[in-house]
Amino acid sequence: MIQFTDSRGERRLLVDPEEARILSIRKGNLDAAERTEIESHVTHTFNFLMKIPWTRDLAAVADIAYAHHEKLNGRGYPRKLSANEIPIQSRMMTVSDIYDALTASDRPYKRAISTDRALDILRMEVNDGLLDSALVDTFVEAKVYERAGVLRT
Repeated sequence: MIQFTDSRGERRLLVDPEEARILSIRKGNLDAAERTEIESHVTHTFNFLMKIPWTRDLAAVADIAYAHHEKLNGRGYPRKLSANEIPIQSRMMTVSDIYDALTASDRPYKRAISTDRALDILRMEVNDGLLDSALVDTFVEAKVYERAGVLRT
């Protein structure tokens, strides 16, 4: 509510309501509505994939994709599944998706980070109970990340 007089002699708030809203975002740069919209891609993908007449071997594709942002501790989205409810294929997809998000150079909203830093972040997520440790270990030991075309620095 602090005010000042600008160069034209007009009284203005030091921080206007929109600036205050943006400054109050605790983590990242998206507000709750923007985060909800971004996270809705999982449900949109699920709904789209459910319309495809999959063969029996691929019948679980929609459910696998639907769970790729779930976390082992139940704090993922959109359904807040617990570890035993997340298909192993989704857990694998999660590891790859996080690595890709961290190292992709084509994202205008975030700079890519190095492979070493991305692998450190995956390990931190394991330590925080978010990712499957055996799958992250396999991802690292088998050097799956090398197939992503990102140079290790």
